[in-house]
Amino acid sequence: MRNIYEIAEIVRNVFGLSASALFSAIDPDDLLSLKEKKWAFFEAIKQLLDAGKIKFIAPGADCYVSPANPCPKLTIQDSESHWSATAEEIVASLSAQWPIQVNDENDPELTVYFYSIPAIIWVGDDGSLVSS
Repeated sequence: MRNIYEIAEIVRNVFGLSASALFSAIDPDDLLSLKEKKWAFFEAIKQLLDAGKIKFIAPGADCYVSPANPCPKLTIQDSESHWSATAEEIVASLSAQWPIQVNDENDPELTVYFYSIPAIIWVGDDGSLVSS
C-alpha cells in the first residue's frame, strides 16, 4: 500500500476502535484520493484479517448492546459471534456495501456505511479480543 502508514502503526493508532477510525488512519496526511483511500482501506482490512489482527462480528449476530437489547445472547468472546468467512469474502462483502455515490470523505452516506457494516473485533498480541 503506498503512501499510508505501515499496518503495525495503524494497529497501534486505532486498536479497539471502529472501522471509521481505521479508515481515517489509512491516510492521516490526506495524500490519497478517496478512491485510493478506499482501495487502501480494503487492502488493510484484508492484510489485518490474514495476519489475525482483526475479525468481524458476524452479520446478524446478537452481540450488540443497546437500550432495546441490553443483554445480547453473545459477546465478542463467543466464537459464534465471529464472521467465519474468508478474508476475501469479507472484503468483497464490505466493498459491495460501499455507497457508490460517495465522492467526499465527509459525505453522510459514508458515516451511515461505517455504522451499518459489522463491527471490527481487534485481536491483541495476547489473544484478547476488543471491539468498539
